[in-house]
Amino acid sequence: MAEPLKNMGIGQSGEYHSFNAQKKKGFLFIILAFLSGCAAFIVIMDTVIMPLYLRSGREITSPNLVNKTIEEATPIARSLHLSLVEDSRDFNDLVLRDAIAFQMPAAGTILKPGRRIHVVLSKGPKPLHIPIVIGKSIRDAENEIKDAGLEVIDKQWKASDKYVRGIVAGQYPSGDQEVPETTGVILFIANGRKESNVVMPNLIDLGMKAAMDTLSAYKFNMEKVTIQKEEAPNLLPDTVIDQHPDPGSPTNTSVDVDLVISTSK
Repeated sequence: MAEPLKNMGIGQSGEYHSFNAQKKKGFLFIILAFLSGCAAFIVIMDTVIMPLYLRSGREITSPNLVNKTIEEATPIARSLHLSLVEDSRDFNDLVLRDAIAFQMPAAGTILKPGRRIHVVLSKGPKPLHIPIVIGKSIRDAENEIKDAGLEVIDKQWKASDKYVRGIVAGQYPSGDQEVPETTGVILFIANGRKESNVVMPNLIDLGMKAAMDTLSAYKFNMEKVTIQKEEAPNLLPDTVIDQHPDPGSPTNTSVDVDLVISTSK
């Protein structure tokens, strides 16, 4: 009796091990099936569902907000379910002060709802310090202005009681102030004539030739004399009936002189 019982125990043990092996195989199969399902889900999401989602009308094209103020850009962003974040401010020669000079993501980028657009606002052109160059030679003045990062855009002659010919007698804008780096500087150069070196002669009632001879005798710049004609039948033709500067006023011989002469028609 002992032998059959022993054999019976051995048979039951083999069946038990066989059952455990099958159970493990089933468990591994479930795990592999789960992992395969996850991989298939990811592939389907990436190749089918997400493209369909993007084509379903939920995609948003980032608007162009450059050159707009925050007040102008905010409602545009909100209407597209986007928001704005001001990152910083910087000097910019091309964009007006307080307008958006840069945005990220850039205009035209495809975005999802709720995305933030980061912007940099313009502080306008970078200010530069313009030096005082009055009393300097033309070359020294131009060099100082160039060294300051600015440019001389024009030079004009000017009568001066203080400076000799060829010296800077004035400038625009005035020196010792901050100006935008795009500012052009005008220099006024002393022409050697005094600002008030003559009293304007009375030319009224003189004939035009006599008036011109008088101005020439006073050494006025004859290229700056302009003549207008006005109908005055009670006077002889070419009689001076008005003038500027006024008779007796202090002036200089480099100013513009305007004469009005009579005509019979």
